[in-house]
Amino acid sequence: MFTSHMQSRRPNPPPERPRKAFRSPHRQIAFRNEYIANEETRLVLKPQGNAQSAVSFKVIDDADGSVKFTVSGKKYGDRACREFRDSSGLPLFELHQKAILTHSWFVTLPGSDHASIAKAAPKWSFVQGIHDFSLSFENQAAIDGKNQDEKRIELNIERHGSILALYDVVDGDRKVAVVRESIEHNETLPFMNSRWRRYKPILEVTVASGADMSMAAAIAVILSDWVFKTGWVI
Repeated sequence: MFTSHMQSRRPNPPPERPRKAFRSPHRQIAFRNEYIANEETRLVLKPQGNAQSAVSFKVIDDADGSVKFTVSGKKYGDRACREFRDSSGLPLFELHQKAILTHSWFVTLPGSDHASIAKAAPKWSFVQGIHDFSLSFENQAAIDGKNQDEKRIELNIERHGSILALYDVVDGDRKVAVVRESIEHNETLPFMNSRWRRYKPILEVTVASGADMSMAAAIAVILSDWVFKTGWVI
């Protein structure tokens, strides 16, 4: 029996649903204010090295090829986490993963084990299984403001697409970032199950003006680890 590319690569494709319009957020949203995009920006997440590497990912500005961030392997150094650094090597924050009953993540200040920046967790559906996850954090772009609704943010990361990885980062009535498996930057796109389970693709990350590029990079790294380590059976 022949199997379609969609069936062979993604045994439980997500349900079809409308996608939100890509627009700037109503208010700026950020982990780090200095990385809020001034205009629509496309980043490229390139995996390299392994779990012990000082640089396991590079996040590159697709417009000029400059390195925005680097991300360490999970087992680099004496802490079981990924370290995010700026282009000069200064630490920005750490991404930790928990996988007791289900995957969850938290973002901390460098050297801390307290989830002081953000938390992320899958969103369950008894009918559809796990397709999405949520990211909640204290919005550093509104930390000095009076509006409490702007200080605490919850974004929904929604899974779309039938063959290639495609996720929308949704803020209310709009998407403020998109993470997708790159057709342009990947030399091959394996469709058969036996090949893509060992496959770490290059991802494109499109960020709207007013949204934090380091936050979008963290979401992309979570997706790279979650989707392409455990496969699509989520």
